[in-house]
Amino acid sequence: MRGDPHSSRARRPRGLWLAGALAALLTACVEPPTEPLTAPLPAEVEERELPEVAATSLERRAQEVTVRVRSLGCSQFGLGSGFVLPGGVVVTNRHVIEQPREVTINTWDGRSLPVSVTGVATDSDLALLQLEEEADLPVAELRTDPVDTGESVLVVGYPGGGPAEVAEGRVLGSVDGTVLGEPAEVLRVEAEVAQGSSGGPVFDRSGRVVGVVFAIEVDAGVALAVPVETLLERLDADALVTPDPC
Repeated sequence: MRGDPHSSRARRPRGLWLAGALAALLTACVEPPTEPLTAPLPAEVEERELPEVAATSLERRAQEVTVRVRSLGCSQFGLGSGFVLPGGVVVTNRHVIEQPREVTINTWDGRSLPVSVTGVATDSDLALLQLEEEADLPVAELRTDPVDTGESVLVVGYPGGGPAEVAEGRVLGSVDGTVLGEPAEVLRVEAEVAQGSSGGPVFDRSGRVVGVVFAIEVDAGVALAVPVETLLERLDADALVTPDPC
């Protein structure tokens, strides 16, 4: 993430022997009960209506459309996050897939799927990938109107390449993006994110994507995100170029 915007062979026989010896020792030290054991009586439980399983919650849905991105480059290994759009399109950061040779995504349900790089934006930290094979994946919805300052949001990513994490936050406002290599203003989001969350989506409370994380303000607990308006413009193929080869 920019600015900070996953040999035991020789010992094995001895280990098995020790484990077997220990099991035998424990067995020898335990005496069987003199009387048969009886099962406890079932406890009386008051009937109550259980809450609905959280599989339909906004947090769960946000995790399902978010993926881990792994890129083997010419001289580096890129690790970040992304999210899936209709048609097998995956959005991530340009800096996650610099000079890509092989790129894969890991889904919420444990699948590893190959993707190809459709193109990268030269004026913003965005990249588009394409699934190389058909996969039935949940897809995200993009919001078409700008997010408001003070609005409550969720940020999802794979910090450190570990499991997906959902961070609650709020939009603090916008800052000049030109000093960060962005063509327009970028969002400042008060949310705890870390390396590996690059390319992860920012969701509004309706589950629509309003931004793409690409950097953090170190020690400030603030994420910087490319606003969805810029992403919508870069989804036009004419605005993308082929990444640099090795």
